[in-house]
Amino acid sequence: MFIFFFFCRKVMYYVSVKNNHGLFLNHLRDTDFNGSQLANGAVHGFNRRRESLSKMQSVLVEAPINKVINILTSVQESCSNPVAQALDRALEILRTSELYSPYLSHPMKEDQMTSDLVGGLLSQGLRRRLSNYDVNRSSHHSHFHIPSSPTTMLNQVPEHIQVILETEPLWKFSIIDLETATNKRPLVYLGLKILSRFGACEFLRISESCLMNWLQMIEGKYHASNSYHNSTHAADVLHATSFFLEQQRYKAVFDQMDELSCLISAIIHDVDHPGRNNAFLINARNDLAMLYNDLAVLENHHVSLAFSATCKDDPVNIFKNLSADDYRTMRHSIIDMVLATEMTKHFEHVSKFNNCINKVLPKASDGSPMGDRGSEESLNDIVTHLSTDDSRLLIKRMLIKCADISNPCRPLELCSIWAQRIAEEYFDQTDEEKEKNLPIVMPVFDRKTCSIPKSQCSFIEYFVQGMFESWAEICDIPELMEILKNNYQYWKEKDKQESAEASETLVTEEDSQSEQIKEENENS
Repeated sequence: MFIFFFFCRKVMYYVSVKNNHGLFLNHLRDTDFNGSQLANGAVHGFNRRRESLSKMQSVLVEAPINKVINILTSVQESCSNPVAQALDRALEILRTSELYSPYLSHPMKEDQMTSDLVGGLLSQGLRRRLSNYDVNRSSHHSHFHIPSSPTTMLNQVPEHIQVILETEPLWKFSIIDLETATNKRPLVYLGLKILSRFGACEFLRISESCLMNWLQMIEGKYHASNSYHNSTHAADVLHATSFFLEQQRYKAVFDQMDELSCLISAIIHDVDHPGRNNAFLINARNDLAMLYNDLAVLENHHVSLAFSATCKDDPVNIFKNLSADDYRTMRHSIIDMVLATEMTKHFEHVSKFNNCINKVLPKASDGSPMGDRGSEESLNDIVTHLSTDDSRLLIKRMLIKCADISNPCRPLELCSIWAQRIAEEYFDQTDEEKEKNLPIVMPVFDRKTCSIPKSQCSFIEYFVQGMFESWAEICDIPELMEILKNNYQYWKEKDKQESAEASETLVTEEDSQSEQIKEENENS
């Protein structure tokens, strides 16, 4: 019973056992037990259990979170009452299983748009018996033909497309113009240009034909019928990724394998997206939700499909000439980045990134990023810290996340187009949820009542602004931050305008009803 008691206690009691097991064993040996109380060999059995218990305690105490809890508990004993109470709260938080899950503040409860948007993006869906959704709609294959040999190379790109691609290094580059010029096949052309600039064929030791075939194959697996999650979105994320990689700091932090892993991740990150989110697939008991146990359903599918389709066919296998070690490293990096685009882990990834950069990037007095720009030694220390494996992993996650939801940072014309497209895709999902009697994941995205300006304001406030402010600490992006600020103000004004118009309409309707009632009373 005594042994069982100790096994049931928390870590601090394991420590007590380790420190006092000798006294307890001596007491046990000195006690006059009869045969029924202590069977032959029981002391040896206790020795073995004691050794196992000590080993268990050692393993548990080695966990960093346990070290932190033990340190805070020790400090708490000598603290004043207010500090001890604050530490109690801190310890309570540290003992939870979701250390990086967000606590969303009370204003969200008063804002139905924000509540639905945040809840829908962070939701894993509701479980109930519902009909299936066919993720593999046949329509998306009809738009593309994958030839046995590439139809074009970089130097054979039509002139009107080349003109558009000339502005590709700039943030104002219009992926919508490229979409129109290429008949909704922008990923092949932009992918070939960007991957060529980053030396993909040389590093992967493949021909340009293989790279071209691969891009055509991947683009063919995007659904052109989706209003948002199509190959144009993939190309847009690819462009943002390449733009970030061109920043001088990342050239010092990333090697070529890192760069190409980022670019490939951007290209494949939404391949075969059905135009419905994870919560929808889970609620519909879709085969993919069953396959991936409701966890990062689409993100797992995107990366799994991309690798299986790439590696099973030699003409499109861009990894075929890599060494086993290089392939394993690239694969791990790509999987990690694509999985990082799942929105349920958004705040966790941002928090970990902030913890990483806060160690080495004290704010300069002028508020500029990078701390003291005048100190070469300081900059070298920063680069050294950011170049560690753990730091590079967090930076790559943050990079693709920023690229993935960078639409609000695009020039207003592009930002508005993307806002309309994502809303349309959510409208379609809501329509289907109603039609199939599924739980409605985001009720505010009803095409009859939704306010796009309000949805954009909520999205920027809860997901975009904080993340890009953190990103700007190590990425020199003043142009993007200024555009984001201006776009937010634009959507705010549009929201106020819509609200005012709605109020005027309501007053007019009420006046009209009053007049009608008055006339009816007079006539009667």
